[in-house]
Amino acid sequence: MINKSSRRFENRRHPRFILMLSLEISFGDYCLETKTKNVSCSGLCCEVDRFIPKETEIKVKMKISLTINQRKVKKIINCPARVVRIDPPNPQRNIIYNIGIEFLSLKEADKDFLLKYIYKKNLKEAKELKRIYLELKQMAARLIELEECHPTAEHFRRVIDRAVEELDSVAHILDFEINELKHLK
Repeated sequence: MINKSSRRFENRRHPRFILMLSLEISFGDYCLETKTKNVSCSGLCCEVDRFIPKETEIKVKMKISLTINQRKVKKIINCPARVVRIDPPNPQRNIIYNIGIEFLSLKEADKDFLLKYIYKKNLKEAKELKRIYLELKQMAARLIELEECHPTAEHFRRVIDRAVEELDSVAHILDFEINELKHLK
């Protein structure tokens, strides 16, 4: 059985990547600033403190800074968009709505810049997380050796073993993300 979130993922035209970008949303006389939760070249997800009905046409503005050939390039992406999803507010988070936004006409140059940013930013971070995960696994192996000569090492090993066990269940997500990012290039 496919759950609701899996169905939503399958319906997307482009993969989404976890990324926090400053974002400005405006519609009518209303303007708000927030951060993206995830981004693709066709849309994004963010949190807002106000109900915005599905199918509402809005304007999004993202400020992106990227280093290209050792030079920092700043770009402001302005794009008409539409709210395609709004989740009910989380009562524990003071009326915060998660909304899905689809870009209506993202310029090709802006799309390319956004894809470069996603690629550079996420690939670097995903590889760093993978490196940390592998270091934890190595640390657990080294602690087994230390247990013979230091009694406290056993406690460290148990904690790290639990952490590695939890990370083992999600480490495949990093591999998937790294593969998806490599296909963006």
